[in-house]
Amino acid sequence: MVNNLVGGIIPPQPPIEAQSDAHTLKSRLEWGEPAFTILDVRDRNTFNEGHIMGAMPTPIDELVQRAVASLDKSRDIYVYGANEEESAQAAQQLRSNGFEHVSQLKGGLAAWKAIGGPTEGIVESKTPPGADDYNVVDRLKTHQENLPKGGPSATEAIKKGASNLKESIQEGASNLKEGIQEGASNVKEGIQEGASNVKEGIQEGASNVKEGISESNKGTNDSNIGS
Repeated sequence: MVNNLVGGIIPPQPPIEAQSDAHTLKSRLEWGEPAFTILDVRDRNTFNEGHIMGAMPTPIDELVQRAVASLDKSRDIYVYGANEEESAQAAQQLRSNGFEHVSQLKGGLAAWKAIGGPTEGIVESKTPPGADDYNVVDRLKTHQENLPKGGPSATEAIKKGASNLKESIQEGASNLKEGIQEGASNVKEGIQEGASNVKEGIQEGASNVKEGISESNKGTNDSNIGS
């Protein structure tokens, strides 16, 4: 029996790389995978205009201080800045201060928007939402289309997970049916055994009564003969 019903639906993620493309991060967000943080190290005004949805504003001059105070050093961290140089500098600062799993997001916000990644902010709020922003099916289709060639198939993963779930339900139903049949059989045997014991008791009681009557009659006859 499959104990982990979601194990076949959500594919496992590989260890975080020193550099990641937007597809990798978007995949993790779309599958709802927990335990990672996105840091935007641009200045706060630029961040407010638009940023990756869920990213934390952490200006590079405050990066180390704020990260040390609020983040576990074994947590997966994706970091991006205004350009590749700033992103690389931020990633190096974090690694130099003991953060073990830091990945520079290649292309930053521009690369993220190019593949339809969700954004938020003053400017971004004025941009009409895409078809997949409110529709899970469209999100999965977009995710599949944006995956690099040779990547895992979301459709195949969902089918496999549904198959595992179906097998688990069927196995559980089979076990329940066997349990009910076994219980019914035990009840039937118990009733039959009880009925047999009652029958034997009645027969034994009747035999004892019959013997008692016979002995009583014999005693009466002997008494009549003696008188």
